[in-house]
Amino acid sequence: MKKSRYTVPALEKGLAIIELLARAELPLGVTDLYDLSKIPKSTIFMILTTLESLNYVQKVEDGKYRLTLKLYNTGMETLTKLDIRGIARPIMEKLAVDLRFTVHLAMLENGKAIYIEKVKGPGFVQFSTEIGQTLHLHNSGVGKALAAFLPEESLELFLRQNGMPATTANTITTPEAFQAFLTNVRDSGYAIEDEEGELGIRCIAAPIFDSHGRIAAALSVTALRNELPSVAFQAIGSKLQDSALFISRQLGYDKNKELSHPSGDE
Repeated sequence: MKKSRYTVPALEKGLAIIELLARAELPLGVTDLYDLSKIPKSTIFMILTTLESLNYVQKVEDGKYRLTLKLYNTGMETLTKLDIRGIARPIMEKLAVDLRFTVHLAMLENGKAIYIEKVKGPGFVQFSTEIGQTLHLHNSGVGKALAAFLPEESLELFLRQNGMPATTANTITTPEAFQAFLTNVRDSGYAIEDEEGELGIRCIAAPIFDSHGRIAAALSVTALRNELPSVAFQAIGSKLQDSALFISRQLGYDKNKELSHPSGDE
């Protein structure tokens, strides 16, 4: 197989070391890794130091190294994303037909919600949302459903990083008001976004949980304001909540083992 001209030798060496550590039954030192890879010891040391600073490896007894669970957790996040899409897609298709609204599935990424799946509603009006599109937590239905079940310190960090811009006159723009709103989301089991991201558009979203009881994703419907009157919020919110719970259970979620919210709310 011909090797590509566009390679990064340092990255290749770093990944080789990670793979050697992954296959090893015991921690490995610089000399061990040199014997296995023939990569210069000085290079191995610099790579290990970098990986340790990024929490991918941990130094143990005798100055040897082993992998941490960071790579495992990263892989599991990707696997969960793929699992959720496959499980959720038929549920989303049914919701789109039953409710005649566009249905979205979103996950948390870099402190924002990101659409990972979409099913268009059968209506005449179609929304220009796309898979891969990101949204703020404070002014989107899926963002609110995700934010309501995040650890408080994580939510505070994300709001500081990404801000709370006022996209319409209805947007919540202070952490205090947002926290109060999220209490209602946890109480009702679904989140409402009422023309806060874009005038004339309403969204309702419900949280999806993983096998550990942690927030994994959010399921939502998007509609024009006149097609989603406020009198329908509760009925549609409950339907979304039931659909989200079904998906959660397919992911191994057990409501009887549900964790309390990190802020202390039940």
